[in-house]
Amino acid sequence: MQEIISEIDQWLVDGRTPIALATVIQTWGSAPRRAGAKMAVNAAGEMAGSVSGGCVEGAVVEAAQQTLADGRPQLLHFGVADETAWEVGLACGGTIDIFVEPLDNAAYAFQRQLIAQNKAGAVITIIRGPEKWVGKKLLAGAD
Repeated sequence: MQEIISEIDQWLVDGRTPIALATVIQTWGSAPRRAGAKMAVNAAGEMAGSVSGGCVEGAVVEAAQQTLADGRPQLLHFGVADETAWEVGLACGGTIDIFVEPLDNAAYAFQRQLIAQNKAGAVITIIRGPEKWVGKKLLAGAD
């Protein structure tokens, strides 16, 4: 998250919103980015950060645009056994799961504060389950 904060901050200042956040939640085998890698996408299609080193990012940007349009988070899965993996260029082996959601202002402010103060904490996000719960967050700080 730290790598994309300055860009997100600038988008917020400039009014380049809404913003979607894509997070690598799981990988297996050969994957260019580890779990936790993030990419932000704004309504104009501008990107900050990376979730795949380019091989699936076009598909993630499309999903982010859909999430911005309808407000619903998405769990994406790309793998070598999937036809979609070849379509987006993931021919290197392995799988990658990416969660795409609208930027949650409260969670973003919380993370930003933790980073600025060099404090421990976590944002816990529900990624599977009943639709009404997917995307809900729990903010946990050390204090």
